[in-house]
Amino acid sequence: MNMETNIFLIILDTLRRDVMSLYGGDTDTPFINEIARDGIIFENAISPSNWTPTSHMSIFSGLYPREHGVHENYDEGDEIIFKKLLEYNGDNIIEYLYKKGYNNIGYSTNPWLSPGSRFDNYYSSFTFYSSEYLSEKEMEDVKEYKKYGKNRIEATKYLISHGKFEEFLHYYHTFKWMLKKKKEYNYPFYKASDVIVDHIINSSFNEPFFMFINFMEVHEPSSKWELDVDDRKIKYNDLFGFDIINEKRMNEVKEGYKKSLKNVDYEIGRLINFLKKKKIYDDSLIIITSDHGQAFKEKRKIQFYGHGNFLYDEIINIPLIVKFPKNYKIKRKSGYQTLVNIKKLVENVIENNYEDNLTEEVVFSEMFGPIHNLKRLMNEGIIKKVDNIDHKIKEYFPKRKAVYKNGFKLVINGESGQIEEFTFHGKNADVSEHPNVIKDLKEELSIFKGNEKFII
Repeated sequence: MNMETNIFLIILDTLRRDVMSLYGGDTDTPFINEIARDGIIFENAISPSNWTPTSHMSIFSGLYPREHGVHENYDEGDEIIFKKLLEYNGDNIIEYLYKKGYNNIGYSTNPWLSPGSRFDNYYSSFTFYSSEYLSEKEMEDVKEYKKYGKNRIEATKYLISHGKFEEFLHYYHTFKWMLKKKKEYNYPFYKASDVIVDHIINSSFNEPFFMFINFMEVHEPSSKWELDVDDRKIKYNDLFGFDIINEKRMNEVKEGYKKSLKNVDYEIGRLINFLKKKKIYDDSLIIITSDHGQAFKEKRKIQFYGHGNFLYDEIINIPLIVKFPKNYKIKRKSGYQTLVNIKKLVENVIENNYEDNLTEEVVFSEMFGPIHNLKRLMNEGIIKKVDNIDHKIKEYFPKRKAVYKNGFKLVINGESGQIEEFTFHGKNADVSEHPNVIKDLKEELSIFKGNEKFII
């Protein structure tokens, strides 16, 4: 066993592949590119899920969502996730490394990956930073304030109308300070990656160590107009045709997204320079990827801004760069990479096996319904009421599974068995011209789903 290998797993939350110059995009990331030159760029990485907790559980467990069970469902959306996290008792890479004698260190700016979420088990330290640069006290104040209304205006009206002037003044000064601090830190284009890297640079760690980092820079909000607006309100009111995000605003989102990517790339550069000075870089395994991507209302049958809810390529095609110890160059296999195999990759590198353990001939991605409880959001007034919401949910957010093989992608609606998407190298293909391919892909999906109730 190679106990000299330190391991870094860096998740650039919500980063789609095609914006990066490494993958033909128009946003240069010179510091990530530097790591890529020392490592391997994987061209066909697919996330097994379209949003954070389910995808991360696949990364850590080495299982697809239907296998580990930590996923949304039709009725409750994300409200069942923490319960499922607590129920999961299978293998995971963090526990494996802990038992191998690794010092596990975690940093996160994503609330789904915070202390108490179960994602922090088997770490010697796990530090959560608010992506909005809030202190613990400020986070508690925000939570308390929401008891008086679903937004600041409603809460303020309630406090004043009920004569709670001291509480109003306390929250007023708290929010005023928070807004000043966000402006100083250049939020939303920075979301605490600088704080995390500062902490790492000013710390020392017992080796060998495993370091997990989740950076939230490119996660929404990505523009000024999104600030202080519930992201669920933005995405669903647009999706259902109530408050359409116009082209000007969508362009601001795209530009902010790229700006944020440049910022997190700079922080990764600071981290890499530190590792080189400490003579840690050369002997380390460094994995840089994303848990899912982000849709920008591309021309689809159902246009969408955000992630979750769909299996569009812009949501599940993600970057994957791996630098092996000693900058060892492995031979890539042909096929697709799945984040499910990161666990296997880490285990094999520790055992001095540097083969391509990430690539498979066939890979999958899946969803199990809307990632939010839309009925509750409507009842709370966060999104506008939709007539016949049950029909809309089944139309927009049925169970779906995607399969990739030999350049083809097939997406099946698991409620009706209908083909929703069929492409070849990213371009629409005619189902009638490829009957044998369709048959083969359906057989792959049938094997993959096992005994799950899913119509093919």
